[in-house]
Amino acid sequence: MTAVFPHKNNTSMNKSNTLYWKTATDPAERIEVRLVLNSYIDNDNLYVGLESRSKDNSECWESYTDITVNLNSLPPFHAYVDNRDCNRHVHDFLTSNRIAEPAGFEYQGFRMFRFNPDRLKELAPEQFKTISAKLPPQDDMIKDIIYQERHFPLRTVQDIHGIYLVSSKELEESLIEGVRNLDAAANELLDGICLFCSTQELRYLTDAELIETIYAQ
Repeated sequence: MTAVFPHKNNTSMNKSNTLYWKTATDPAERIEVRLVLNSYIDNDNLYVGLESRSKDNSECWESYTDITVNLNSLPPFHAYVDNRDCNRHVHDFLTSNRIAEPAGFEYQGFRMFRFNPDRLKELAPEQFKTISAKLPPQDDMIKDIIYQERHFPLRTVQDIHGIYLVSSKELEESLIEGVRNLDAAANELLDGICLFCSTQELRYLTDAELIETIYAQ
């Protein structure tokens, strides 16, 4: 599926981050490229592509190739990479420029890579900001809460109406048991947490999706 993305053809490039692409032609050429980031519309998977300088006007950039393919839903910053035809050197391009590393999986002949968020942010800061807003939080956004010496995940989500706490079904079960045993702390926690869901939902749903579920209760 093709990603639709806005960009300005006259955006200047940080020369310290200049990227060069080895073409699949014979003899091979080395051309200047820049990264393009977006997310696929149907599942918010990461889209990565390249632009090259226009042959007619070196100040302008034009679409060159798609690096990623959209096959199924993946965790944040993971994508299958297309190394067919003109992309035959793409694996070396990604690893040598510290953009991504192989994740050890293949599907329909495409290798999965884990893209380096810090490097993406460095190479395409404005586009990175846009795609990051659509992604679930990384692991460091989920904190631990301790109840009866057990650790449970706790995530904070917010919108214009307020801030909400979300945790796991396992904590809900423990708190309900605590209420039965007249534990005041369990009552307080149960009242303060707005949603209990599966660990997978806690990790991979966006803030908007979790808030929608909270409002629907």
